[in-house]
Amino acid sequence: MRGRSRRRPGRPRPAVILTVVGCAGTVPGPDAACSCYLLEHDGFRLLLDAGTGALGPLQRFIDPCELDAVVISHPHRDHCSDLMPLAYLRDRRGAPKRLPVIAPAGTSERVLGPTDPPAYATALDWHDPSPAIRMLGPFTIETAPVRHSVPALAVRVTLDSTSLTYSGDSGECPELLELARGTDLLLCEAAAAVETPGSADVHLTPAQAARLAKGANAAHLILTHLRPWADPIAALEEARQFYDAPIT
Repeated sequence: MRGRSRRRPGRPRPAVILTVVGCAGTVPGPDAACSCYLLEHDGFRLLLDAGTGALGPLQRFIDPCELDAVVISHPHRDHCSDLMPLAYLRDRRGAPKRLPVIAPAGTSERVLGPTDPPAYATALDWHDPSPAIRMLGPFTIETAPVRHSVPALAVRVTLDSTSLTYSGDSGECPELLELARGTDLLLCEAAAAVETPGSADVHLTPAQAARLAKGANAAHLILTHLRPWADPIAALEEARQFYDAPIT
């Protein structure tokens, strides 16, 4: 589903809970783990990324053995490194099933090395991103390749007529714009400090994230992946020059 569907008057939105477990870029900060977002609906728990330091705070919200699926945007450690301790925890705790993980090529090798016990590998059930549209529990998952230094995905999660689009890490590219069209909530990275026109950028500035949200007609923008030394107030002020809908 790309555009926003019309809702009947008085029809309630589905009860989807989004928890920002971590949103720091590149390295965790003193009060923030790296990228990790938890979506819950009707008992189904979906994780978008599991970056450095995310497993600790995740346990404040759910038992990790009760996760149902994970989607990893790309194989950089600030987006996938905590899959290994998650696999360890699930193996030692006797999780009742293998955890499905959808991820680009190279992610499993990045997460689990040759010296890791085989049981950790079998705790995770790896899937490549094809097909680009699939069901995970109640959610429709749509992925698109985006512009980054390694194979990377943006992810759109839809339930009924409500949608969230997660950029992962990406520079400006038409695939991200198309995936985000009409989304209710755009979780968009803004790690780049300076915009360099015409260069092969692999991150977005706050201004670029805001222009993306405006071009996609997103209803709400959340800036993510800010590095711990970045000024979040300055990032919001920059974005608000280009986008007049709600920004967090």
